[in-house]
This record gives sequence, structure tokens and C-alpha cells, in this order.
Amino acid sequence: KFVSANFDYTTEAEIMVNSLNTVGEQTFGSSVITSGLKEELEKNNTSLDLLDELKLKSAELTITGDSVNNFDAVEKIELYLSADGQPEVLIASKNPVVDGTTTLVLDVNSGENLANYIKANTFTYTVKGTNSAPISTSLIKAKVIWAIKASAKD
Repeated sequence: KFVSANFDYTTEAEIMVNSLNTVGEQTFGSSVITSGLKEELEKNNTSLDLLDELKLKSAELTITGDSVNNFDAVEKIELYLSADGQPEVLIASKNPVVDGTTTLVLDVNSGENLANYIKANTFTYTVKGTNSAPISTSLIKAKVIWAIKASAKD
């Protein structure tokens, strides 16, 4: 007998941003993540083949660095998701970015089922955006929470 299982799955990534001396729209950096989805599903008595839906619940970006302690130079920021055989998709963004912030809670842009991305062995988070001033080398930590709907063995 199967029951419906709904739970959250959190992924975290560290995205290295090399210093950017140019201003404008550009890619800040990306990070390849090894998916732990299979293990997370098994902990909840379900499996990849019983996964019904995986949707973005929330995304948060935090910036750290020696000389960079906030997002002041960033006007707009976007978080993209990609995986083997899947087109890159915009999943969350913030526009405008408020000066003085070190942590941004992004607006969720995607209501679609992204299970095929996170089911892959690895997937990539890419941070893009627009900066109004040079950015020195920094680290952006991404915390992305997915809402999972799956069938589970009762």
C-alpha cells in the first residue's frame, strides 16, 4: 500500500565568485552539486521512481569574503539550475537587491516540477546578475529548499 509523502529537501552550495572588474550583466559563478535526493527519499520510505513532484520552496544566498561583506555592488541577482540533458532554468531571483544586505531571500520564479534536474547524479547552481561596481573575490553560499511529493511505502 502506498501513501503520499510530502517533505522538504535542502541543498547547499558554495559558489566561488572570482573578482569581476567589469560592470553589467554577467555570470558570477557556479557550483556542481552531487545529488543526495536518492538517500533523502529512502530515509522517507520512498524512492526516485516514486517521486511525483519536486518544486522550489525557497532559495537564500549569503555572501562572504575578505573585503566583500554585502551585496552593495549587485543590482539584480538570479539563481539558475541545470543538469545533464536539461536546459538551464531560472529558479529564483532578487531585483532590486537592497544595499547593505549580506543574505538575500530570493523570489521563487519557478512553479514547475524540476524533479528531472535534481534526480540527476549531479546538477549545477549558477548565479548571474547585474553589478554596478567591481566585485572582489568572494563566496556566495546558496541554501535551496525543495518541496517533495512522492508516494511512500506504508
